[in-house]
Amino acid sequence: MKPITENNMGNFAIEPMSINITVNVFICVYKNIPFLQKVLDSVEEQIYRNFTVTVVEDGDFEGMKKFIENTNYSFPILHLQQEDKGFRKNKILNEGLKNNKAELCIFIDGDCVLHPKFIFEYVKYYDGSSIMFSKRTNLDEKTSNFLLNSNVIVPSKLMMIKNKSTRVEDSFYLPFKPVRKTTKPRIIGCNMAIPFSTLQAINGFDEDYEITGYGEDCDIEWRFLKQGFHFLHMKYHTLQFHLFHERPDREDQTAMSRAMFHKKKEKGIVFCLNGLVK
Repeated sequence: MKPITENNMGNFAIEPMSINITVNVFICVYKNIPFLQKVLDSVEEQIYRNFTVTVVEDGDFEGMKKFIENTNYSFPILHLQQEDKGFRKNKILNEGLKNNKAELCIFIDGDCVLHPKFIFEYVKYYDGSSIMFSKRTNLDEKTSNFLLNSNVIVPSKLMMIKNKSTRVEDSFYLPFKPVRKTTKPRIIGCNMAIPFSTLQAINGFDEDYEITGYGEDCDIEWRFLKQGFHFLHMKYHTLQFHLFHERPDREDQTAMSRAMFHKKKEKGIVFCLNGLVK
């Protein structure tokens, strides 16, 4: 573990430590090739270079396969597909983990563009066991279209505010700000970094979740907490910009996923039964 210091506000901050570790960036996708291309362009701009990329596709779209086969990025890309049988994100994530050889697994979505120091900041605070996470800035349609049709990776604050993007406060890169330990993380599956050994300790993602809502983030969060792992909030460090798209109303599905989540919490099984190792 890294040394912990107490600042004058009575809170605790983690002191950064530079380590040259292996990283695997998992990108979850479903059909949207222009979005993935922009995300991969942002990965190409990363200042930390000791990484590979695994594109995990919850489906088997032929166009996606052809696109990835014809890309010419400087980093290796492993592309995994599965039959399109509804929401089975956790299953394809576990398939990706079965092929993983890196120490740190970073999870993003195929609609989230990265700040150039995104990977660097996660590596800087890697301690071998803690779960690291942050949020994302939600871009408006106009700003998203601008990014998709330009070489710009990080939009200006003025553009985002003018066009009414949300959570613009999460777009400020402030590396001097302390990274906080928290016991109430509320992680999201599109911006989190987890040591591979930590994922193995809870048997990866629970494949019982086949309805969107809780499976890939809320479920592993409570299992990590129950197992006693620490969480580091990376606000102002690992910046991410979510490209605009319409979001269908899935409250009925989410309610079903939520019900399963609470039943599993009551049972208290941390090492999930339908996970990385069967």
